[in-house]
Amino acid sequence: MTVIDAAVATPATVVAIAQDVFAALVDDGEVLVQECGAPAGWSEPVSAWVDMRSEGLPGAVRTRVVAERGDVEVLVRALLREPADAVVSHEDVVDAFGEIANVVGGNVKALLPALATLSLPEVAAGAAVGSEDLVVSVPLVWRGHVVVVSLSHVA
Repeated sequence: MTVIDAAVATPATVVAIAQDVFAALVDDGEVLVQECGAPAGWSEPVSAWVDMRSEGLPGAVRTRVVAERGDVEVLVRALLREPADAVVSHEDVVDAFGEIANVVGGNVKALLPALATLSLPEVAAGAAVGSEDLVVSVPLVWRGHVVVVSLSHVA
């Protein structure tokens, strides 16, 4: 997959998908996610991503979600319906933050022009992994916490 359809690779589409995902998974139907300014930088970022591949087409489309570790923990607690003081384990981050990337990626996959398969979600420390050709990156604010959703091409 070397080209993401122009209708998919827009900030407006990314915002709409994120709003739907957060409303369904975290916010009990409320739309609390809005586009915001880019973060000044990351001190302890965590990334979750999924790749979409189509047979016969080179490369993949990657959907990545990135946030600061503390913001990821707040998001994980909300998704798991845990109290604000609950301890968030590494497994909780992998499962819940990975699920956010998985559902966002699944919504992106549904908009791709070709039939694609979705990888299992991966979660790691850091804002980027490997060589990616960034197509669109949208910083979002959710309950005062910044989450960046991006789409990119990967080899």
